[in-house]
Amino acid sequence: MKRPVIWILIIAVIVVLLIFLKPVDKTAIVGPQTAKKATPVEAMVIRTVKNSNIIKISGNIMSNEEVNLQSQIAGVVTEVNFTEGAHINKGDLLIKIDDAQYQAQLQKDDVAKQLDQLTVDRTKKLLDINGVSQQDYDIAENNLNSVIADMKLIQVSIGYCNIKAPFDGVIGLKNVSPGSYITTSTVIADIEELSPIKIDFYVPEKYSGMLHKNDSIDFTVGGYSETFKGTIYAIDPKIDQSSGGLHIRALTPNKDGKLLPGQFANISIPLSHTDSAIMVPTEAVNPKVIGQDVYVYKHGVAASVPIELGVRTDSTVEVTKGLHAGDTIIIRGSMVIYPGSKVSLNHLK
Repeated sequence: MKRPVIWILIIAVIVVLLIFLKPVDKTAIVGPQTAKKATPVEAMVIRTVKNSNIIKISGNIMSNEEVNLQSQIAGVVTEVNFTEGAHINKGDLLIKIDDAQYQAQLQKDDVAKQLDQLTVDRTKKLLDINGVSQQDYDIAENNLNSVIADMKLIQVSIGYCNIKAPFDGVIGLKNVSPGSYITTSTVIADIEELSPIKIDFYVPEKYSGMLHKNDSIDFTVGGYSETFKGTIYAIDPKIDQSSGGLHIRALTPNKDGKLLPGQFANISIPLSHTDSAIMVPTEAVNPKVIGQDVYVYKHGVAASVPIELGVRTDSTVEVTKGLHAGDTIIIRGSMVIYPGSKVSLNHLK
């Protein structure tokens, strides 16, 4: 009786093992298409376009020449000979300071000079007949020269009382009136030379070798729709440490007076031009630890292609190496795929 029971148990164990060891049909579990399903993506076919390498930066408008008009001596203003905001010419008398004390001192020294001149003439005659010593003559001549020097010094002070325009330009608002007492620190008014006028700006260090004297720039300012043109006339020989940029200045005619010092300028500087540039949307570029790449659609599969970049715009970037006209690159959907992923073109530009 025991032997048949044993055989029954053995057969039952074998049946159980066969059931659990039977191969699982994966298709029945995950479905026949899940493992092979393609990811929908948006793509575009690359075409070459015309493109210019243009730097877009901000700058400031500056006077060609500017000065805070100040006096070299202290005194009372007796005349103000300019109209605020008017054009002035170099050498125009703008301010006159009371010079009465200097004029009086000049007259006094002139009398002393005449007396000293007579003394020198008489001493010279006596020296010729050995009536005085050479020392006496030298003292008389020295006194005369000392008075003459004093007179020249006073004449300089009288000149300082007449403040003249240092260059052609436009004078600003005055800070003094007749009767005002001014010192050497008093700012009388500002003078600005507005034609030509300067454009002051910085460019990133990487462009330092691409800009040269006499290169042209385009710029716009607030309040005007037109584009102004200028010419680079000076480039700083060193990189500015605070901004990390190259300091540059340009000049532009301003005969109509539209441009004013202190305005902000939106500057465009053309560096190069090509008729067959490859421009792709910036969202298609995938940054890597070293460099960047894009996904290219090839026979239903996404292929990773390393690229090199050039000029950027607001929404596109130039690819200088890695892509060719006619390639199909994936624009959207690249975040959920990997090299070798099966993809389907949901939208093709």
